[in-house]
Amino acid sequence: MLVGRSMEGDPEAFGELVTALTPGLRQYCKTFFSSWHDAEDATQDAWIRAWQSLGSLRERAAFKTWLYRMARNICLDRIRQRANDQQTVDDEVLEQTPVPDRELPENVAVQRGEIADAWQIINGLPSALRQAFVLVALQGMSYKEAALVTNVSESTVRGRLARARNAISEAVS
Repeated sequence: MLVGRSMEGDPEAFGELVTALTPGLRQYCKTFFSSWHDAEDATQDAWIRAWQSLGSLRERAAFKTWLYRMARNICLDRIRQRANDQQTVDDEVLEQTPVPDRELPENVAVQRGEIADAWQIINGLPSALRQAFVLVALQGMSYKEAALVTNVSESTVRGRLARARNAISEAVS
């Protein structure tokens, strides 16, 4: 409903979308950068581009995936421009993220109260594994949505998530 109203030019509806989706989008952008400032800038650029490009959105139901993919492209463009290969995530993100399943390996460290260690492990993952992990395990996206955002197949997302979880499990053991 908000997407449809936004597509019709309703700035209040778009503002509600921004309010609802910005925290998760910022967290995803942070997986590309070492600073929250860079993640925030990329998030804002994604929202600006989204507002300007709403007419190109084909399916209202695909808005979130469309937005995340746009943000991903913005982040990758910024990385290429800066030739910056340092990509980390802060402890603060994990503290704000609910733990949906206590049995998942990524939650073992959280249960033990080792938040800083957990983020060191997550930061140590290769970028592709870290992105799959953040999108599916932390943001709650489906494999299909994560595949659309990262421009890979669902099976690739599943494999990356499995490898990320294995690496996390090995590191916390």
